[in-house]
Amino acid sequence: MNFRLVRSRSSVPRARALLRAKLGEWRAGQEAVETAELVLSELVTNAVRVVVPGGRMIGVRIECRERGAWLRLEVSDAGDGRPEVRWPGELDTGGRGLLIVDALAFCWGVKERPAGIGKTIWAEIVTPAVVSVPEPMVADPSVMS
Repeated sequence: MNFRLVRSRSSVPRARALLRAKLGEWRAGQEAVETAELVLSELVTNAVRVVVPGGRMIGVRIECRERGAWLRLEVSDAGDGRPEVRWPGELDTGGRGLLIVDALAFCWGVKERPAGIGKTIWAEIVTPAVVSVPEPMVADPSVMS
């Protein structure tokens, strides 16, 4: 599943709703849904906050892998730089997003986008409760502008 979002705070709940609907189709368990929603929320929040050229959108890709054993979430933006895990102080009100992703995902990372503009942050989550496997998906770089 691929979709694009505008760079707005309202895109975070929109991404969660689309993910929840797709995981419902795939009959994912509640724990997998909650974990995936939280990870996707953090990735989309980071993409919304990054500085990018005007009018650029956020690309999201959701893929079920290995006959339902894994869920891969990808969020692409046109911003420069690479995200880094930060260690905020007790009183800091933000900066914990990648700490959360790191704690919940089996693995995660960053890759350059094929067109050379921006990056894709991906995370993989173990989802043993997903029982329905969709048709294989092929990445479409044009979705990630």
